[in-house]
Amino acid sequence: MKVVMTLIVRDEADIVDDHIRYHLEAGVDFVVATDHRSADATTEILQRYEREGHLKFIRELGAAYRQSEWVTRMARLAATEFGADWVINSDADEFWWPRIGSLRDVLSAVPARFGAIRGTWRHFVLRPDAAAPFFERMTVRRAPSLDVTNPYCANAKVVHRGRADVTVVPGNHDARGPGLLLLREWVPFEVFHFPIRGREQLERKYPAFGASYELAGKRLLPRHVASIASGLRANAEDVYRTFLVDDVSLEDGLDDGTLAIDTRLRDRLRGEAPERPTSLEDDLAFAEEVDAMLSLDSAHRLATRVDSFNRRLAAVEARRRRAFPRRRRPV
Repeated sequence: MKVVMTLIVRDEADIVDDHIRYHLEAGVDFVVATDHRSADATTEILQRYEREGHLKFIRELGAAYRQSEWVTRMARLAATEFGADWVINSDADEFWWPRIGSLRDVLSAVPARFGAIRGTWRHFVLRPDAAAPFFERMTVRRAPSLDVTNPYCANAKVVHRGRADVTVVPGNHDARGPGLLLLREWVPFEVFHFPIRGREQLERKYPAFGASYELAGKRLLPRHVASIASGLRANAEDVYRTFLVDDVSLEDGLDDGTLAIDTRLRDRLRGEAPERPTSLEDDLAFAEEVDAMLSLDSAHRLATRVDSFNRRLAAVEARRRRAFPRRRRPV
């Protein structure tokens, strides 16, 4: 079995080296990466992995952020040029963690008639800035939001069998194509998510993404990106304080169950053997987060079907009006 990961990055030097190293050690065989206009050390990090034979480097210099188009291209390359049996579509702030067994154990267990499975986001929150690496500071996990304008909303990410004709939807939330039937109710991966890692990164990331998404088409702009970018323009200090979890907020969140300490990724990146959580409380929290993800997913899929039906209905009505134009009544 060959596992290939796709990756789009822009100014992710604080996390991308750890991301690639973690996944290569976890069982990913190769990475196809697209660098979109990075101005920090991201490019040099990717090129080093390319020289070492672990990565295919692609650079995009255009201003527009064509995420779905670029991930689809990489996913197809993974199948046609690099022999991928499975493709994981990831962002640099996402770390794929199998609930049971290894990454390869999970993929080997997928019945042949299914072509796609998913992981669910588990969000790690912003803590006070320090010089330590993100994984040393960010060991606090929060429950997901049901608000799609929140960067910590419940959501899923897709892993799919390698196919030359796959199409990956915006956000890497689904993959479409022949033979890619989704095994929807089994969610064997946690996707540790670190979207906001410091004040400078927050204030740089969302305005840049917002502008690049808008150039690709306003309808592609994620609502949480638009909301944060707008808030930063109005009052960056308030936005930072909204996402910052200080020690007082941490204590309150631990008491009411909205926050939890989770050191698994920290321990793994330190080179230690993390203990998997086995408590009933953790299993229940994971089940609740999967349920939230599936609920939002069902609502999204229903809305997509309704939109598709309305477009088809409008097209039929337009053809009918052209075929049978309304006649004016004689005066």
